[in-house]
Amino acid sequence: MKGGLRTLSVVTSFFLLAPNFFLVALLIFSSSASAQSSGSCDVPAVNDPTTRDMISLEPVEDSWWDSVEEPRFNLVSDVFTDFTVDNDSATAIGMKLVPGHMYTFCISISSNQDDPPLDPNSDIYLMTEPNWDRYKLDYELRDEVGFFDAFDMLPVEWRDMDDWLPFRDVHAYEGVTYQEFSVAIDSSGSGFFGGGDIPYYLVIDGWNNRRHTNTDAAGGDVDVEVLIDVEDRLNIPKFTATLLVGSLPLACIIVPMIIHSRYMSNGKEGSDVEVSREVPYLDKEQSDKRDYDE
Repeated sequence: MKGGLRTLSVVTSFFLLAPNFFLVALLIFSSSASAQSSGSCDVPAVNDPTTRDMISLEPVEDSWWDSVEEPRFNLVSDVFTDFTVDNDSATAIGMKLVPGHMYTFCISISSNQDDPPLDPNSDIYLMTEPNWDRYKLDYELRDEVGFFDAFDMLPVEWRDMDDWLPFRDVHAYEGVTYQEFSVAIDSSGSGFFGGGDIPYYLVIDGWNNRRHTNTDAAGGDVDVEVLIDVEDRLNIPKFTATLLVGSLPLACIIVPMIIHSRYMSNGKEGSDVEVSREVPYLDKEQSDKRDYDE
C-alpha cells in the first residue's frame, strides 16, 4: 500500500511539474534564436530564382490595366529588392509570412536623382491584407473631406473596425530614411475558419495620410532598398500556456490531498502494531506488600 501511494505521488508530481520545465526550456531556446536574428540584415545582392514568386510590388493606386498577383509561395528565403516611390504615393511589398521564421527588415530610403525631394523622409508600415485594403481606400478618398469628417464622429472604440492599423499596432516607423525591425508570426489563418497563410504588406508611404504622427509628402520621388533576412525560429506551442496556467492550480489542490492521504494511511498502519512494554511499578508494589506481611 505504501509503495503504491509513493508511486502515485511521483507520477502525479511529474505530470504537474513537467509542463513548467518544458515551457522554461522552450523560452530559453526561443530567446537565443531571437537574439541571433536581431542584428543587421545579411542578405546577398542576388536573389534566389524562386524569390520572384515570394514577393510582389503593389502600388497604392488601383489600375485595371496593371493587375498584380499575390505571392504564390511563402517567404522562406532572403530577399533583396529596390523600387521607386513617386511623390504623393505609396508602394507595398506583398509577402506571406509564416510561423517558424524570424523576419528582419532593413529599409533604406534615399532621394531619386531625376526628381529629388527636399526631404526624403518617409513612413514605413507593416500591415495585414485587410488593413492594406483599407489603406488603399483611404488613399482613394483622401480628397473627400466629408467622408473623414463623418468617420471622426464615430466612437474611438469603433474606429478600428473601419480604419487601417499597423501590424500589432506597433510596426509603424514614420519620418525615417533607414529602419531595421524584426517580426515573427505566431499562427497562420483565422482562429475560427483557419486555412491558408495571410498576406502581409510592407508599405513605403510617400503621401500625407490621416495619422497625426505621419510625415507629409516628400515633394519628390524616393528610391527604396529593402533587405529581408529570413532565419529559422523555434515557436512555443499554444498549448503550453494552457498547461502552465492549469497545472499550478491543480498542483495546489492535488498535492495537499496526496500528502493528507499518505499521512492518514501511515497513521492507520501505526495503530495496528501492538507494542509490549513492562510495568515495573506493579511488580514493585507486590514485592513491597510481601515484605510488609512478613
